[in-house]
Amino acid sequence: MKTIILVDDEPDILAPVESMLTDEGYRVRTFEDPHRALAYLATQSVDLAIFDITMPEMNGYDLLRSARERHPHLPVIFLSSKSEEQDQIIGFTLGADDFVTKPFSKHLLLFRIQSVLKRHDNVQSHPKQTIEVGPLSIDQDRNLVAWSGQQVELTVTESLLLIALAEKPGQVKKRDQLMDAAYEGTVYVSDRTIDSHVKNIRHKFRAVDVTADPIATVFGLGYKLSL
Repeated sequence: MKTIILVDDEPDILAPVESMLTDEGYRVRTFEDPHRALAYLATQSVDLAIFDITMPEMNGYDLLRSARERHPHLPVIFLSSKSEEQDQIIGFTLGADDFVTKPFSKHLLLFRIQSVLKRHDNVQSHPKQTIEVGPLSIDQDRNLVAWSGQQVELTVTESLLLIALAEKPGQVKKRDQLMDAAYEGTVYVSDRTIDSHVKNIRHKFRAVDVTADPIATVFGLGYKLSL
């Protein structure tokens, strides 16, 4: 049974979503207070987190940052009343796996949950070879990425995008190809979202090696692994 944590300061959101997910066979923990949610995550593991962005005690962006300190690979979906593209890009840049705008249908949210969990399970459970290109190493079985032996903490979505580039080093991948690889054709995201993921990957590599520059931009086309 998969465990999902839902954090939102609106009881009218928590109750129906909890009921729906429980009916679908998920174990659900709900919190109106983000600090209590973090206390729970300090001692418990979950399979998926759903965070509202606009909350009075702590916004969803800060909640994600804190949650990822202990659970770096935790899949996260943001809920928000904000529909602006820039807000979504901020969320994806921080490592969110998906973004659902309020008001939403329960069926849409369920579809997004199933999609994120499926992608995460595929990365975790399907036996795949380790990819090694120069100083880059990707252990697909364990979702572990390393640069010159130092671990680089990527989200599942970021890992899938990097794998798509590393499978054929030097080959240019268009943004829609990377979109399909990272989201398995189940979710449409903008080109700017892919750009944000790439920017985030670059930042994480440079955090372990300031000279690391594994992804090259091919202007007008897309990206390629360049080592």
